[in-house]
Formats: sequence, C-alpha cells, structure tokens
Amino acid sequence: MVTLIDKLSPFFDRKTAHKYFEINRENLDDEDGFEALIEKSLFFNVHNNGYVGSIFVYIGEDGRFYLGGYAVRKRYKEVIEAIKQVSDMFYEIYAETRHKNAVYALMRGGFKWHDRDNKLLIKKGAIK
Repeated sequence: MVTLIDKLSPFFDRKTAHKYFEINRENLDDEDGFEALIEKSLFFNVHNNGYVGSIFVYIGEDGRFYLGGYAVRKRYKEVIEAIKQVSDMFYEIYAETRHKNAVYALMRGGFKWHDRDNKLLIKKGAIK
C-alpha cells in the first residue's frame, strides 16, 4: 500500500526528496531548483516500506495542471499506484515527458496520448 506524505506533514522527508531530485534533475528538465518546485507545487513523498519517490502537481504556463515526479529504481508498481492516487484528485491533468519508462507508467496510471508529437499525455474524468 502506497502512502503519500504531503510537504506540510511533520513526516515529510525533505532531505531524501531533495537528494533524489538532484539525482534526477536532468531528467526533469528542471530550471528553477528544488526549493522552487516545493514552493510552487502540490508535492508528496511516496512511501511503501521506505521512500519510493516524489510526485508533484504544478500549474503550467498554459494554466493547466501537470503531473511530474521521480523515484528510486525498481519500484514500478508503487509508482503506478502513486500516479493513480494523485491524478485522481483532478478532473483533467496533463503530463509531459520524453522518457519511455515514464510514458509507460503514466499510461498504466490511466493517461492517454493527447499530443504524441509534443510528448503530452492527459487523464480526464478522474475526480469523483
């Protein structure tokens, strides 16, 4: 069972989240840094018998919600569950990625191609 720990929780492990952010910074195409990401997004650490990764939602320049994240290796099942939990909080949410592994996880989490040429996926109708 995956547990999401919000950035405002006293159990949030900022140090580990930052460490893995730096490891994955290039894959995230980050320009602003960890502190800006934490400040400007809905941010969770994902746990299941230890730290799995971090997942976040931010508002893009186009005003739409976007899902992003990073994780330790070989925790694919937990990553998909976290994608489902967080994306289900929104009626419409997008993800933009150039990474095949991320696309596969997002699709297993309910996303579909919105614009394949621009590497943009979408999940609609999730919120209940």
